[in-house]
Amino acid sequence: HDHRSAHSKALIGDDLNLHPISVLDCWTQNTDEACEISTPDGEDKPHSKPPEAIHVVPIHRRPDLLVPCADLLNAEWRRSQAARVHSLQKSCPEFPVCLVLLQGHGEGQRLLGHARLSRVVGHGGSLFLESVVVSKAERGKGYGRTLMDETERYAKKRGFKRLHLTTHDKQHFYAHLGYVLSTPVQNAGAMTSFVPMEMLLRFSTMPIDQTETKMEAPKPQGNRDSGVRDVEPPPPPPLPPSIPSPSLPPPSSTLPPAPPPPPPPPNSSNLTPPSIPSPPPPPQCAGQLVVQTLTQTPHRDAKGVAVYWMHKDI
Repeated sequence: HDHRSAHSKALIGDDLNLHPISVLDCWTQNTDEACEISTPDGEDKPHSKPPEAIHVVPIHRRPDLLVPCADLLNAEWRRSQAARVHSLQKSCPEFPVCLVLLQGHGEGQRLLGHARLSRVVGHGGSLFLESVVVSKAERGKGYGRTLMDETERYAKKRGFKRLHLTTHDKQHFYAHLGYVLSTPVQNAGAMTSFVPMEMLLRFSTMPIDQTETKMEAPKPQGNRDSGVRDVEPPPPPPLPPSIPSPSLPPPSSTLPPAPPPPPPPPNSSNLTPPSIPSPPPPPQCAGQLVVQTLTQTPHRDAKGVAVYWMHKDI
């Protein structure tokens, strides 16, 4: 005991110019540091962070954070501040909801991150998670996982059972959090604030029921009939290459212009050229069975960049 007492006195001696640190002083620092503070005798203090030290709040309840949150998002994805604030102002209890991750209370409160939740067309128990970002100054401290945990807790409290997301290169991080590879869904975004979900479902091009491990390549978006290729009217046979000549004799094929398709002949189901009417082209031909893994994906975003679809049951 005498040795410990002497050791403690040495630690707070005048020649070292050190002062005792209280846990309260550390609540203004990040939570990882608050859990690693040791006492002078070398024993770790128990976790004493208050339960509400880090939490998420819908931004429509904190309009004072609109501009700081817009700056946070623009540091990652550049847009004008006015456009970003306008997008954040669409947050509402009926979705979409923009959540901000906050630490502390009062004047010392800090904005750590942001996540957006939207409804999924045709999946009443699911939400689409996007725009997940942590402040660049706060990265590497575990706040990304905290943001995901708090967002999932919010969604579960609202009665939802599954979260969907897409990622270009963070699929291993999300897999570590329990997300699994999935198939594309239709993100309703802000449309649900002025368009009924039934109407969105009617015009949706995404199939409702899909497998989770093996997926067919996405169907062309020009079709409104649930992606059924046999119903889709293709362009006239003379335009696409490599179409067999026996398809030319029907009388309806005498129209040379491409835009107005003729009535489908009886054997039109045998033509179905897959790659012509598909604006977001997948790398494989439609109908080819492809497998999405954590290292390769058949899916592409609107810019043609590879994207991974994932979901988690919460």
